[in-house]
Amino acid sequence: MPAEELRKWSKYFQARPIGWREDNRTAKLLTVQGVKKSPKELFPSLAAVDSYDSERPEEEAMVSSLKSSVFGMKFAQAMKGKGEENGS
Repeated sequence: MPAEELRKWSKYFQARPIGWREDNRTAKLLTVQGVKKSPKELFPSLAAVDSYDSERPEEEAMVSSLKSSVFGMKFAQAMKGKGEENGS
């Protein structure tokens, strides 16, 4: 993998930390149950996503190019295979 692609993937995972969707789901459930803290206070991953979303217009091209890269396609295929092994 070229160094430039590796740097882009690093930036992507800083902007979308692994597990941020689960943290978002849990934060919503906690809000419904009466927790008064903001999701960003509860989960640092959501703060990273929020800060990334404010920068998103200039980063959009980079993220879409990462997903369409050779590594991105192999990663997507690996994730599909992982879901099939677990019976999903």
